[in-house]
Amino acid sequence: MGVSGAVQWWEEWQLRILVLASLGIQYILLVASTARKFPIRSWFRPVIWLAYLGSDAIAIYGLATLFNRQKKQDGHGVLEVLWAPILLIHLGGQDGITAYNIQDNELWTQHILTALSQVTVAIYVFCKSFPSSDRRLLQAAILLFIPGILKCFEKPWALNRASINSLVSSGEPIRGPTDMLVDRTPFNLFVDLTSPCTDDRIRMRQLFLAVDEKYVYRMLHSWLSDTFQLLYTKEKMFSRSKIFQSSPGYICSALLRQLAMYLPYAAIALFHQSQRSLQ
Repeated sequence: MGVSGAVQWWEEWQLRILVLASLGIQYILLVASTARKFPIRSWFRPVIWLAYLGSDAIAIYGLATLFNRQKKQDGHGVLEVLWAPILLIHLGGQDGITAYNIQDNELWTQHILTALSQVTVAIYVFCKSFPSSDRRLLQAAILLFIPGILKCFEKPWALNRASINSLVSSGEPIRGPTDMLVDRTPFNLFVDLTSPCTDDRIRMRQLFLAVDEKYVYRMLHSWLSDTFQLLYTKEKMFSRSKIFQSSPGYICSALLRQLAMYLPYAAIALFHQSQRSLQ
């Protein structure tokens, strides 16, 4: 195969390779979101870091490739109609690994701009490429676009909620040490909040000394796990606080989460009912 043949082959298979690569990275992130809570091999840490960085890059590159194909008015297959919303879903990332480092939470404005630009590109590609004769395929694509757009904007929202400024100004009640042993809300100690009492650290130590050491170990383990969930996942968006759960924002976000979770299954069913042959 000569250079021209290799270029032609890449032009033909480029999108397929990008979509498969993006899907593979999402599987790696899914495994990593659980594995990194526990001691892991040193060689696996660079894999997680590269997958975290590459997930956005591959999805954006795939959307850019779709956009360029439409500008050149190249031929396209049926699957390419659905690739734009699928890449948007990939761009939204995994719930369990919204941030790799704590500094990533402060970059939420950058992710908002990325989401706006890529959603615009995806809608443009869809409107330009869709063959309007197949209604079921149209319905399947729309059902994929809804969770795709929601997940794209959910990620910067999650980063913003876990940023230091958001944690400090969250307005959640500050609990004393006794309450913290019961409610498992240790993250108030990790931000610049005024302690409810001047000798808080001493009282906390006395409480630890007064209870069983196994219980203290379990509580510390739980606290560290909750803090990790708060800083590096979408946990803050779906707080278990009863006060927050009764707010309209929590109810709305919970409904959107359920919508984004089940609509792809309906889209798959509609796609299989489509009478078009895959190209």
